[in-house]
Amino acid sequence: MRSLPGTPRALGLAAALVAAALAGPAAAQRAGDGGDAAAAGAGAAPLRGSLGVPVAERLLSSSDPEARLRGIERLGAIATEEATSALLAALEQGSPAARDPRARLAAVRALAPHVRRDGVRQLLTRELSEGGAPARSAASPLAGVLRGTAALALARSGDRRALSALVNAIVQGGAAGEAAARALRAYPPGSLQLLLGSRKRLEPALVRFLGELGDLRAIGVLRPMLDRGDRAAQVAAARALSRLGDEAALAKARAWLRKPDPRLLEATAEILVHLGAKEAPDAVAALLGAEPARLSGLRLAELAPSERLVPALARAIPLLPEDARPRAVAALGRAGGAEAARQLRRILEERPELATAAAFALATLPGAEARAAVGEMIEGPRAARDAGLLRLGLRAGVVRALALRDAPEALPARLLAALAAPRGSADRAVAVFGAVALGLRGPVEVLGACSPAACDRAAVHAAARGALARGEGALAALAPLFAALVAPGGPDGAPDAAAISAGVALLAEPRGGAVATSRLAALAEAGGPLSPLAARALAARDDDVIRGRIERLLEGSDPVVRAHVALGLGHDPRPDSVSLLARAYRFEHDAAVRRAIVRGLSRRAEVQRRRVLLAARDLDPDDGVRALARAALAGRALDPPRAALATGVVWIAIVPNDPSAAASASSRPARLVRPDGLAVPVVADPDGVLLVPGVPPGASSVLLAPAARPGDSGS
Repeated sequence: MRSLPGTPRALGLAAALVAAALAGPAAAQRAGDGGDAAAAGAGAAPLRGSLGVPVAERLLSSSDPEARLRGIERLGAIATEEATSALLAALEQGSPAARDPRARLAAVRALAPHVRRDGVRQLLTRELSEGGAPARSAASPLAGVLRGTAALALARSGDRRALSALVNAIVQGGAAGEAAARALRAYPPGSLQLLLGSRKRLEPALVRFLGELGDLRAIGVLRPMLDRGDRAAQVAAARALSRLGDEAALAKARAWLRKPDPRLLEATAEILVHLGAKEAPDAVAALLGAEPARLSGLRLAELAPSERLVPALARAIPLLPEDARPRAVAALGRAGGAEAARQLRRILEERPELATAAAFALATLPGAEARAAVGEMIEGPRAARDAGLLRLGLRAGVVRALALRDAPEALPARLLAALAAPRGSADRAVAVFGAVALGLRGPVEVLGACSPAACDRAAVHAAARGALARGEGALAALAPLFAALVAPGGPDGAPDAAAISAGVALLAEPRGGAVATSRLAALAEAGGPLSPLAARALAARDDDVIRGRIERLLEGSDPVVRAHVALGLGHDPRPDSVSLLARAYRFEHDAAVRRAIVRGLSRRAEVQRRRVLLAARDLDPDDGVRALARAALAGRALDPPRAALATGVVWIAIVPNDPSAAASASSRPARLVRPDGLAVPVVADPDGVLLVPGVPPGASSVLLAPAARPGDSGS
């Protein structure tokens, strides 16, 4: 059989050229070996033009921002020297890409592996120092992410010149200095000499950073500074050494204590506190008694509680700014001891504006004296004639039972007796909350017959919050009531306050239970306290009909809702939902949302998740995001935060700005975001108090909704 001239040769050459285009320049050169170099070069050029750097450059010159982003990401994926040079050229100041924070963030991520190149290092240094400059992206919420990512890329490289740029930023201070310090704590240098360079004098900002870094190798550098240089350098070195736990600073602090200098009082006290010196409480007490340094004394009293601080704290409370006084009352409680309990009792009697803070401090203060003080609020002679004090005492008793397991003996009986108070009253609400939170009654049992038409709504609010202390079984028991309350909605289709309270059932039923998908979508899009949990449930039910609504929620303006959508997508049955999470991460500026996205990705098996998790692990400015990404890459499925039992309790008293509008605090809906990011819908008692148990340790935030409609607090 005779073949046509040249046919086998032509087919072989075409196959070789396709392989060369996919494999890169080296493969293209091999394809041309054996006398076909001219033909290979002629064929490779158009393939390279359609698949390589020139196409990315054409995308970068587009007027479409999305096209420019594709060009940047293409060059980053190619990652050759030619592609890196093209990317640097595209980011020259004044170019369209240089004016777009999203494009610059994508470029910083793409260039991070190439920090040793001068041009890349210079660009990242510019982003670190100018990322938030008015002429560039001060108005962009991505400014902080951009600056932090550039700093991490520089620190991660370990390059001497990159580390020098970070040190210069620390010395200059400001947002760039803070980003540089965070980056170096995340990626400490292999040698301190890389940080210090040839500096003959260490600036105070750099000395302070060495103390925060926690690297004990810095002790040898800092000790000589205690006895040379000016006083400012000595103080900075002593503070840094105390943070490192080095007692060389102790002698210096004691010397300053013997010859008091008002300018050194704060530094001396701080050094003594960090080193746990026996003189620390006296030094802090001196700060609390000095007008200019009183707030610094309060900060150190919170950092290092001591019974010896009780008298000084009690004297300082009326002298502090009004907004700092509740902090001082809390510090008094943490100081501990019988004298602290006696001082808190005095505050209860003499300073009604601080009564709630004092009651909470007594509720969390161990000891018989504090327990007796709470018991007196419940059974004492004043409680019999002061309903407000009795409610305060019952709440303090419940908090003490939850936090310390040390409630007054009379508490259960007084709670059950108070259940007979009139429906809709603050007294009955407190009793319902306590009975459910302590397990004396179940949430459904205490509510009795309850329907959208007739229900003691104040009791619903209290029972729902009490169920938070009992775990998912108690929360799930409220699911039928929630489904019934949200099914009809109000006159305008919005849920009333009772439905908002019963919405805690969604904590136990992440997919929404028996609530219709259309109703979940309406709740998610309506905003308000129920929106985050409804959005999480909606995302977990993803299908073609609701995909568009899920995408809009994921791109919405409320970061708490965006985070809950991401948590729900982790359980989405559709495999392409991983692409939604990956796209959402790219330019998300809120760290809490990025944490939720990583949690969602940890539950996905699709290969697309890996690139995002690697970027999050290496270059995300948030410590929590990086830690979660490391766990996800190690194979852990990071379940969304659940309604687990916890001993933390949040106690909030809603006080209206206008005293004549006190009714506006009654049954006020709110959204409490726990430290783990989970949003809890809650409604205040009729007297404007929010007591929310089952909260993990950390900082929570509360967003109040508009005042409840008339009638929501009644039956």
